[in-house]
Amino acid sequence: MGQWLEWLRPDPSRPTEPVLSPAELAAARTELGPDAVGWALQNADAIAEEVLRKVPEHGGGPAAVTTLRRVTQSAVLTGLYLMRFDFNAPVPPLAEEALEGCREFARRGIPLELVLRGVRLGHAQVTRGLAAGVEEHVPADQRLGELRRIEDLMFSYVDAHSSVMAEEYIAERDRWRGSDEAARRAVIDEILAGRPVDQEAAAGSLRYDLSRTHVAAVLWDDTAGSGPAAERLHHAASTLARALEAAKALIIPAHGHTVWAWFAVTGELAEDRVEHLRSSLPDPAGVRAALGPPATGPHGMRRSHRGALQAQRMASHGTRSWLCEYRDVRLAALVTADSEHARWFVQEVLGPLASEGDRLRELRETLRVYLAEERSLRTASDRLHIARNTVTYRVKRAEELLPATTTAGSSLELRVALEIAAASEQRPSASA
Repeated sequence: MGQWLEWLRPDPSRPTEPVLSPAELAAARTELGPDAVGWALQNADAIAEEVLRKVPEHGGGPAAVTTLRRVTQSAVLTGLYLMRFDFNAPVPPLAEEALEGCREFARRGIPLELVLRGVRLGHAQVTRGLAAGVEEHVPADQRLGELRRIEDLMFSYVDAHSSVMAEEYIAERDRWRGSDEAARRAVIDEILAGRPVDQEAAAGSLRYDLSRTHVAAVLWDDTAGSGPAAERLHHAASTLARALEAAKALIIPAHGHTVWAWFAVTGELAEDRVEHLRSSLPDPAGVRAALGPPATGPHGMRRSHRGALQAQRMASHGTRSWLCEYRDVRLAALVTADSEHARWFVQEVLGPLASEGDRLRELRETLRVYLAEERSLRTASDRLHIARNTVTYRVKRAEELLPATTTAGSSLELRVALEIAAASEQRPSASA
C-alpha cells in the first residue's frame, strides 16, 4: 500500500521555493521521489496560507512566515514518510525544524491553543490532499481501504506529534519567561506597539539610550552562508554598527533566523553613513539586511523599525543587493501595500514594457533613471555607466512599448510604475 504516492505530481503553474535544508530535501527526494516531494511542498505552503488566514497570530513579517512554512513543509514530508510504512510502524519523530518552530511560537507568545489549531488545520488539509490522490490513482475497489488507512495513520501522527509539540512549547515558554532576553523583548514590544514607557527604566533594562537618534535594522538568514545562523546574524549586525560609527547597538533576537537591531548614531551624520554602507562593506554571506530611516527617541525607534520592516518586505520580493535601505524603496513600499493592485497598476501603465526578460528589464531601468534624473542624458549615462547614445536609443525603444494612454498621460504614474517594477525585480536564486 502507499505505492500510489509515487504518482503524486506538483502543479507546474504554482512553483514553490523550499525553505528546508538541502540535506533534508535530498534525503526526501531519494526516499519519496522528486514529484512527491514537490507535491508535499506545494501542499505545505497551501497549509501555511490557510493557517495565516484563520490564525493570523502565526504571521508577523517575512521571517515569521518562513518559520511557519518550514514547519509545514517538514510536517507534510514526515506525513508522506509515514504513508510509506505499514500501519503498525512507529510514528516517526518530529523533525528538528518542526520542534524549533514550536519553540519560536512559544517565544513569540502565540497561545498554545492557537499553535495546536494550526496543527489541526494542517492535518485536515493534508488528509484532503491525500484523499484526492487516492481518488485519482488507486483502483476503485481499493479506495475505501486506503482512505481508512490514511485516516488512521494521520490521526495517530497528529495525536502523537501534538503531544510532543505541547511539551516542547511549555518547556520553552517556561524557560523564556524567566530569561533576561524575555524581559528585554517585553520592553521592545511595548515600544513597537506605540505605548508609553518609562524611559529610564527601559534604558536600564535594554542597556541602550532611548533618547538618541536611531537607525533600525532587520537582519535575516538567507541560508547561503556557513556556520550557525545566530552567530552570522550577530556578526553582521555588529559590522553594521561599526560602519555607522554607532555609539551603542541594541541587538534583539526576533525569530529563529532573524534579529532586530537599533544603532544609536549622530543625527546629522546618519544619512551620509547609510549612503556609503553598500560600497564600504563586503557582502556578508548568508545574511541580508534592511535599514529604516534615522529617527529620534522611543517613537523614533518604532518609526525606524517599521521602515526597516517595509524595506525587508521589498527586499524579500526583489532587490539584488544584500542591503536594502528604506529611502531607496519607500515609494514602492507605499504603493505596493496591496500587492495585487500594484501588479495591475504596473501592467496597465507599462503595457508590453512590463513583460519578462533581461532586455525589457534593461529598457525599464534606463527609462526609470532617465526620468529620475529630470531627462538629463548626461546624468543618466553617468549613473548607468553607458554612452549617451545608448540612453537615447533605450529610452526611445522603451517609450515605443508603452500604451498610448500612458504616453499621453501622467508622467507621475509612469515613474511610479517604473519604481514598482524596479523594486520587485527578482534577484537570482541562491541555488541557480
